[in-house]
Amino acid sequence: MNYKLKAAAAASAFVLGTMPGHADNSIGQYVTLSGFGTLGEVHSDYRQADFTGNFLQPSGAGYSRSWSATPDSDVGAQADLKIADGLTGVVQVISRYDADGNYKPILEWANIKYAFTSDLAVRVGRTLLPTYERSDSENVGYTLPWVRLPNEIRYSNSATHSDGVDVLYRVATGAVTQDLRLQWGRTSEEFPGAVFDGKNLVVFSDTLRYGDTSVHLAYQSMKYTYAGMPPAQFRLASAGFTYDPGTWFVTGDSNYAHYDFFGDFFAWYLSGGLRLGQFTPYAIYSTEHTPSTVPPSGLTSLGNEHTVSAGVRWDFAKNLDFKLQLQQVTIGSLNAPASFTNLQPGARAGDKANVISLALDFLF
Repeated sequence: MNYKLKAAAAASAFVLGTMPGHADNSIGQYVTLSGFGTLGEVHSDYRQADFTGNFLQPSGAGYSRSWSATPDSDVGAQADLKIADGLTGVVQVISRYDADGNYKPILEWANIKYAFTSDLAVRVGRTLLPTYERSDSENVGYTLPWVRLPNEIRYSNSATHSDGVDVLYRVATGAVTQDLRLQWGRTSEEFPGAVFDGKNLVVFSDTLRYGDTSVHLAYQSMKYTYAGMPPAQFRLASAGFTYDPGTWFVTGDSNYAHYDFFGDFFAWYLSGGLRLGQFTPYAIYSTEHTPSTVPPSGLTSLGNEHTVSAGVRWDFAKNLDFKLQLQQVTIGSLNAPASFTNLQPGARAGDKANVISLALDFLF
């Protein structure tokens, strides 16, 4: 795949350009290259809209075609740098079907980190926003128990990364460990015909771990502009958890978001699974809805839908898995439902779509 090669080449070029002159056999001491990807195929029996992997994608499975590879297929390359004692860096490039309808590689990670101590560090550059419990790894399908992070939980904040600086501090109190993060920066997201531009971005997150339990809390605030409208305020609070003793797991996440122009959004999901050797059957319930209050945009019930899913993950080889996921999505609104685009005149609120997703995840 050309985009895979482009992504790997871009990451390698950046890394090698930052390294001082060394013999070829010593590069491995300073640079570690890795990659990941998903080969996916999705079928939807709903012909009045396209099911997508996120609401920014312009087409998917259903209306445009019965089966589609665009919702989940992607490939990425990462370079981890060891520059000096305490000074490291990371670059990650990923290619996936985007809002422009192509697979143009984008830079998701590009930062330098300095660790003052084992518990205190500062990063400068581009990092992923800690909006969800699985934000740091959501691009790597192999790390997820399901085919994809539920679309509903991602709907209220399409921005994925921040350009700026963040401070990371780890606190250990007895058996409880907290990873605290304070971040300043800006973000942007390209929509068809418009750009979402977020400035004065402030993020605070806390990930608590105790034994087999982890809890993730986050708060974000920023000023944003969209489609030429005056600057407005965005706020988001999220809370998620995972309990994973090994043979089974239960996990969930939620967020509440407010846009001055678009109004309020509330989303959550709950999932559980059982590990039986190489196989992990799982189930998910996810939902997104907005209050009935009419926001300044005049658009009500943006994104409304709920989904019931069941699937199985098969870890058939090292760094390889295959997933089969079945889901029924109930469309609650015709105003940009979280999982659909290209709504046709025959679409109605309350319609149900039956979706089959196949995914082969790999690391290299």
